[in-house]
Amino acid sequence: MRNLFGAFLLFLLLVTLIIFKNYGFTLTQSLILSIFISAASFLFYQFILRRRVSVKSILLFSFGFFLGLYLAKGITLSLFPIFSSFTYLQDILFLTLPYLFGFLAVEVGRNRPITEILKEESPLYCTIKVVDTSALIDGRIYEIARIGFIEGKIVIPRFVLEELQNLADSTDPMVRTKGKKGLEIVSRLRSLEKPPVEIYERDFPWIRDVDAKLVELSRRLRAKLITTDYNLNKVASIKGIEILNINDLANALKPVVAVGEELVVFLVKEGKEKNQGVGYLDDGTMVVVDNAKHLIGHKIKVLVNNILQTSSGKIIFGRFKEVVK
Repeated sequence: MRNLFGAFLLFLLLVTLIIFKNYGFTLTQSLILSIFISAASFLFYQFILRRRVSVKSILLFSFGFFLGLYLAKGITLSLFPIFSSFTYLQDILFLTLPYLFGFLAVEVGRNRPITEILKEESPLYCTIKVVDTSALIDGRIYEIARIGFIEGKIVIPRFVLEELQNLADSTDPMVRTKGKKGLEIVSRLRSLEKPPVEIYERDFPWIRDVDAKLVELSRRLRAKLITTDYNLNKVASIKGIEILNINDLANALKPVVAVGEELVVFLVKEGKEKNQGVGYLDDGTMVVVDNAKHLIGHKIKVLVNNILQTSSGKIIFGRFKEVVK
């Protein structure tokens, strides 16, 4: 369907170009009118058949297009001696200004400053971070942002807020708590002076899945995606989206422990094997101590014997040295 419509647009462009040329229009005028008709057909197709373009965007583009034509005409009249000597400059002006102003009008219509639009077109501008539902529910993103480890702008899509609101309205107490926590984190993020936080209003109604919407939004904004969702991490990576996984960051910040090193840990429960005691480091790493079941409820020194890396994290095995008084 897409290839067929593309062929139709090309055919329409050529036919209208020939028609306008035969009616006495110059080549430049014929090109402008033909491209405008083809662009209007494309917008009509996207709006009527695929619902990708709003009426507001079409009207804004049309306004910007005709404003660009008016400015191009004004420039050529005011600088007639120059343009009469270099006619190709007039052609370039009439072929670029209308479409430039058309697209700028659409972007400004989204309440986005022109300076921001121009920055985003630069290949060096890739400092937008899109935040997903899981990262907001997780909550650690607030502290990461507060201490200045997130550069650029944080973008929270409206459809993510709607998902959080649906969770907060759930009849399940646990689900409701998660939704309320996520909304609270959004409120706290917006209270920060830096980094700036923007609620992105545009939706993608032809995409049903929220994860797919996040991938599409990140692709369009050339943004990095902040998440704690393993599946979204994999899917987005395959699509070429750069991921900032908070869990990966937390794992990277865990202290490096070597065999033979001495640790201090508070034993809280018994282990799976006989006489084992289990405690946890400050970062949540599990420490299993042999022959320490009787020391549960005490803080002890442990000598590390072995370190096991699992899919769920790292487990440290050690032997009891002495009780910490």
